Amino acid sequence: MKKILVVFTVVLATVIKSFAGSYAYVDIDRVMNESVKGKKYKAELEAKLKYYQDKAKELSDKLQQTQKQLASPTLNDKAKDQKREELRQLARELQSLEEQANKELAKMKADAETSMVKEIKDIVKSIAQKNNYDIVFYGGLLSGVLYANKGLDITDLVIKEYNSKK
Repeated sequence: MKKILVVFTVVLATVIKSFAGSYAYVDIDRVMNESVKGKKYKAELEAKLKYYQDKAKELSDKLQQTQKQLASPTLNDKAKDQKREELRQLARELQSLEEQANKELAKMKADAETSMVKEIKDIVKSIAQKNNYDIVFYGGLLSGVLYANKGLDITDLVIKEYNSKK
């Protein structure tokens, strides 16, 4: 009976091992933040954001200056009406600039993420095939992986290969 139990355990362990396969995971958030291309996209987004912030500050300063001018007791009614119209125009420009900035920055971010994810998937597929991984999980802040042994993490390898591609 003991012999049968030992044989059964060995067979069971062998079967489980053969179905287990080999696994790895990639922290895509880290790849996107630490890769050369990810840093480049981030810098481009920050530069565009700064551009829009500077334009908004310029318009906001003009708006405040016009409000001060409107409060001047030396202005006649016609001049006050002109300043009010100028205020409305500046407010519309500021709102339009904000909408344009939001739209353009969101598009830039989405385009960069889409491009990077496609490239990262191709790299992960190549690495998985070279290293005989059956499954590569997505690790990171919002992944389905709650715990993984660091030995399964191929993120550094993905970043290295991603940075080597031009």
